[in-house]
Amino acid sequence: MAQAHSALKTQFDDYIRAFNSHVIADFMKFYSPQFKARLPNSPEVDINSIPIVFEAIFGFLHETLRPTYMLFGERALALEAWIEVVIHQDLEQPFPFTGKKYKKGDKFGYPLIVHYEFDDDLLIKSLRAFAEPPAEDPGQGILKEILPGY
Repeated sequence: MAQAHSALKTQFDDYIRAFNSHVIADFMKFYSPQFKARLPNSPEVDINSIPIVFEAIFGFLHETLRPTYMLFGERALALEAWIEVVIHQDLEQPFPFTGKKYKKGDKFGYPLIVHYEFDDDLLIKSLRAFAEPPAEDPGQGILKEILPGY
């Protein structure tokens, strides 16, 4: 059982590095062909929609995933993380997630909870993400201390 979790952790560590590179083709390699995702404030997306979604997002910001807690199952992972956001262009309209306007170079962060399900090849076949808009202090719910190595 421990070896299965070790293989999953190794695979997931590689996924986080790929996601944080902001190169869509790199992190798409970790999704199964049957991939489905429920992202915060959006309808369910499938493997064909993910490049479109992230091309739009990465057009004006980059998100960096910083795990604060991970619980591994045989083919599942529960993740709590801190998302660091850097804005790459002035936003004339309020950003829907926060209701605020941002200038190029602005930074903010927010807590995120994600449940991942993996297939037999350890590819991500589904994820469900929950996030709350950033507040002055998100409280004690999700840890802010980043796990070592991330």
